[in-house]
Formats: sequence, structure tokens, C-alpha cells
Amino acid sequence: MLLKGNNIEHFIANKKNNLDIIRFIAASLVLFSHAYPLTTGNNGSEPFAIMTNGEMTFGELAVAIFFVISGFLITQSFDRSKNPINYFKARSLRIFPGLIFCVLLSIFILGPILTNLSLKDYFSNRETYDYLKTITLYWMQYDLPGLFPENIWPGAVNGSLWTLWYEFFFYFVVAILGVTKLLDKRIVLVGFILATALYFAGRGGFYTDLFRYFSAGMVFYLFRKEIKLNGWIAAASFIIMVLTAKNGYFEYSLSVFGTYLIFYLAFASKVKFHNFGKYGDFSYGIYIYAFPIQQIMTQVFNNQLTPLENFLFSFPVTLIFAVLSWYLIEKQALKYKKASFRSIFKKKKIYVENSINSSAN
Repeated sequence: MLLKGNNIEHFIANKKNNLDIIRFIAASLVLFSHAYPLTTGNNGSEPFAIMTNGEMTFGELAVAIFFVISGFLITQSFDRSKNPINYFKARSLRIFPGLIFCVLLSIFILGPILTNLSLKDYFSNRETYDYLKTITLYWMQYDLPGLFPENIWPGAVNGSLWTLWYEFFFYFVVAILGVTKLLDKRIVLVGFILATALYFAGRGGFYTDLFRYFSAGMVFYLFRKEIKLNGWIAAASFIIMVLTAKNGYFEYSLSVFGTYLIFYLAFASKVKFHNFGKYGDFSYGIYIYAFPIQQIMTQVFNNQLTPLENFLFSFPVTLIFAVLSWYLIEKQALKYKKASFRSIFKKKKIYVENSINSSAN
């Protein structure tokens, strides 16, 4: 079980990891977890909520995993680029193209098909266009006129998108720390401790809740030369998490021991899913499309589905949308990550000129 005392820096340099499959599983767990409130109205029977005495659901666990990994990778991204413009361009291209398409699809395809209003009333309703505010991340609207009013969880079109604002906000935190030369291991460690203390003191809401996970990932990246991946430590971390899950202190242990376990599984040489993302990164697509598809399934089956049935019916459809989103939207957008704005506009200008010339001929 011993990994020869190798530190995280060693495994990063090796460029082989299991982060893609971990994110895929986390996104799938969100879908699985949401099947319970969407079919029963609450999380009372959700398996992980039962295991932790209501302290945390599988969906909340998955979100914590996302933020830990994001904190690690985003800090690495800024550390390697040192350029705020390139940094934000890369981050924006990863979040917004897929989100924008999902929002437009919800308004102009899903809405007209499923609304119980007439098309005239639907498209003349101000709330239909207010849903566009969701693209900004900050002004979040969860319903569209006439959609899912009879569902067990009525009205909500996409209840998963709320975390994206906090994700993007933390991108700014990393950038500010980087530009001001404060992206330092000691400062970030203090930030993690402070966020954790404030959260357990009931201060800061989702900001301190999610930042303690995000900053845990930051800490693991900045201390990558000091933190060694050891199978015995990983096993001990798992045991501690199991014990705290049974005794009501799981949230205390997750941000520390859970973070260690995540990166052990991500980089451990004996766990090899390095090529899982070879054909695409579908986790984001699963995350943003699962909720509306699950609501559709609930409506189609007239609120008669069990949580497991909702998951089994929704997952393959969600995966299809995630694959299409990756190949048609997300992957195409990421091609511009390394391109300068000048080259992008130059290519667009040439394309337009060629189109005009072709039409003239």
C-alpha cells in the first residue's frame, strides 16, 4: 500500500491521474441524489443522508468533491499561466458556452414543449426572458412559466446551477491572490482554517461552506511537494471518515481526510483509469442537464417513479446530452483557449469575407 513516499508533485509531473473518472462519478452521484427529493419531496430516504444521520447527501458529497478538485486545478492553472487574461479566458470558456446553450435550450425548446400555457402566453411572460439572467450565474432563476407545476418538486427547471456562481467567484479569489502575490501556501492555509471556523460558527453561508473545500484543494496544490501519498494514510483517512459519518462529525473530517483520499485515488499508481477522459469530459454536461431531464421523467410518469427508477431512466438520456454538449459546444469552445483575441477576430473576418466572395460568385 505504500507509494514509496512519493509526493503529489511527483504524480503531477507524471501527468497520469484519475481526476476525470472521479468527476464523472461525482456528477453521476448528484443525479442519483436528486432523484430522491424529485420523486419523494425530501432527502429522508436518500442513502448517504441515512448513513450520516441527515448530515450530508450524496449530492452534497459530490459538490464537495467538485470544489476540492477545482481548488487544486484552478490554483495550478493560475500558477502555470501567471496571466490573468489567459486565466479568465480559459475559465470562462469552460463554464459559459455549455451553460449558455443549456439555458437557451431550456427557454426555447424545453419551455414551449412542456409549458401548460399557450405559446403566446409563454413567450409574452416576462419570467420566460428573466431566465436568461441565469447565464450571469449571480441572478439565478429556477422556474419557467408553466413548467412542472404538478411535479413533486414543483416549478424548478434546473436546481443544480446554483453552485456555478460560487465556483466562478472562487476563480476571482485565486486570481486576486495571484496578482497580489498572496497565492502563498501559508496564507491559503490560514484562509482554509478561517473559512472552516466561520462555517462551523454559522457565518458566511455557502461562501464559507464551499470555500473550505475549494481552499482545501488549493492547500494540497500549494503543499504538493510536502504532501506524500501513502496507502496507509489513505486507509486511515477512510476509517476516520466512516467513524465520523456515524457520529455526526463527517463535515469536520471531509475537508481534510476526504481531500487526502480524493488525491490519493486521483494519483495512486495502483488505481488506473488514466484514459477515462480520452473520449471527452462529460461530467459538466451531466451536471447541468441532469436536473431538467429528471424533472421531465417525473412529469412523463405522472409522479409515479421511485428514486431508483428516476435515476435509471434519466441517466442514459443525460449522458447523451452530455456527450453532445461536449462535442458540439464545450470542446469547440476550448479550441480558443490558447488563441489570442486578435487571432480569433482575424479568423472570423476571413471567414466572413470568404462567405461574401462565395456568395458574389
